This record gives sequence, C-alpha cells and structure tokens, in this order.
Amino acid sequence: MDSQYLQTQRFQLQKRVRRLNSCDTTLFHSALVQFWNYLHEHVLFKAVLEKLATEAPDHATEIQTLKNRSIKLFTSEKDALHFAFRVIEHCAAQPVETNGHANMPEVMLGHGLSHGTKHAEALDAFRDAFLDTFYEHLDESLDQTGAILSLLVKYRQRVEWCYRAEAAEIAVTGERKLAPHLYAYLHDQGLEFSIEPQGPSGIPDLVSPDLVMDVKLFDGSARGVSYIASGVNQVHTYLREFDQVTGYLVIYRMCPEALHFSFATPDRLFPALHIGGKIIYLVVIDICDYGASASKRGTLREFNVEEATLVSQLQAEPAA
Repeated sequence: MDSQYLQTQRFQLQKRVRRLNSCDTTLFHSALVQFWNYLHEHVLFKAVLEKLATEAPDHATEIQTLKNRSIKLFTSEKDALHFAFRVIEHCAAQPVETNGHANMPEVMLGHGLSHGTKHAEALDAFRDAFLDTFYEHLDESLDQTGAILSLLVKYRQRVEWCYRAEAAEIAVTGERKLAPHLYAYLHDQGLEFSIEPQGPSGIPDLVSPDLVMDVKLFDGSARGVSYIASGVNQVHTYLREFDQVTGYLVIYRMCPEALHFSFATPDRLFPALHIGGKIIYLVVIDICDYGASASKRGTLREFNVEEATLVSQLQAEPAA
C-alpha cells in the first residue's frame, strides 16, 4: 500500500494507543470502547478484526476463569493473540457506566493476572498481557494481508467509478484476461503473491502467504448463480490444500441485475461464507454497461442468492 498512507494510519493508531496507556482506571474502559469503535469504523482495521473474529476460538470459558485468577497459558504467539483479541472484544462490549459509576472490566480481569491489590497494578497487567499484544498485531497488519479487504474495497471503487468500461471490455474475452487487472492493482499496492501455482486439485488464480483468491464472471445466464457456486467450491478446495483460513471470490457482474446474498450482514465489508473453519469473502464488482442513467433504468431487479445454493457443490473433506 502507499507508504505515506500507511505512515498516517500508523500514526493515528499509535496516538490512540498512547491515550489508552495514559488513562487511569476510571477512564480506561471508556477510552477502550472508543478505541474499539474507531477500529470498526476504519476500513483497514475492520478488515483485521474480521479476520481475527473468524480465526479465534470463543474463549468465553477462559475469560470467566481469568476473573477467578485462573490464568490460561499458551505455547504460541498466535494462540495468545487470539485470546487477547477475545478479551478486548469482551471488555469493549461492556457498558461504560452502571448505576452512574464507571465500569472497570479491564481492572477486574487484570486482578486475575496481578498479585497486587491496587487497581492501577491490575490495569498495568491487563495492558501488558492483552492491549500490547493486540496493538502489535494491528501495527504489523498494516504491512501484511490484514489489509486485503481494504484493498479490495478500494479496487472495487476504482473499477466502478473510473475503469468500468475498460474492465467490461476485457471481460468479453473471459475472466482469465480480467484477473490480471486485479492482480496488477494488488501488486502496485505492495501485496506479495504468486499467480497460478499448481495444486493437487487445479490452479487457483492467486496465492500469497495468507491469501487464496479466484475470479469469476457473472452474467445472469450462462455464468449464473451455479457458476458462482462452482467458484466457492474451488476456493474452498484451495484453502484446504494450501492450509489457509481465508479466501476471496471476486465476482465481476456483467448484467444489470444485482446480486443479493441473503446471508449478508451489515457489519461485514463483503458477504462472507463460514464453512468448516474457513471463511470465503464474496466481492462483487459491477462492470455492467447499463446504457442509461440510474434514473432511467426502471425497477432494480436482483438475483437472491442463498447460502445453501453456494455450498451445494462443495467437495467432501478427504478421508483421514
């Protein structure tokens, strides 16, 4: 991604974490809730949180036992990060006040880590165990594939706003010709990947250390909903074979009918399928040549796409 943009985002993140580290026990929880909301409102960090939410175990039991000074220990940084994420998620969901008094869930959890009796010591323990771990991951993700969803949002806007005709013209020759249009953009943004590695079940379009991506066209007829389902099956198969968690199916819509995914939720940047510990994002890019302005197109028609339809072609897990 653009180095100046990343530098700005990193500075904004550091500024907010410094504020958290300077808060006393009374103000910390309110500041943490504000920080959590800021992350969800920012497309770059929202993408990182979505990935963590997909990968991290629930850890509800461990959080409850921590309040009783039963500390969960981990042998990998990834497991510790997932726990830190769930702890902060849990705290951020608590109300800022109860009966007119400031809530302090972070202090209560911190007492499970600290042998001291002072609230300030407990809050420091919370920061050391959870906030620092979480912040380090957010910072590292600015340079890693946690930014992929953000890049896809920008690419979609770029195509639909500025390069619709160009993409539509390329699409006539097939998705194999259109895919490099996307990959060139991702490459220019600094994403490292390889194209079309040979796998046991075929050739995925794009793979990087944390990325499996495939491209499909949608025209509402020959390449309809069942064609998208075949793409879901391909991505899911590649995720298994390349031992990845998150995959992306980029769908270039060539027809005027919209795609409505019944399982989509407003808190997601893109509709997402959760399948056996894997997540597949469905990124729809409108490259239709409407031939008329929006006010003259008449009633919008759409294809309603059910989750069951998209997973109907999934191949069974291989026998152990």
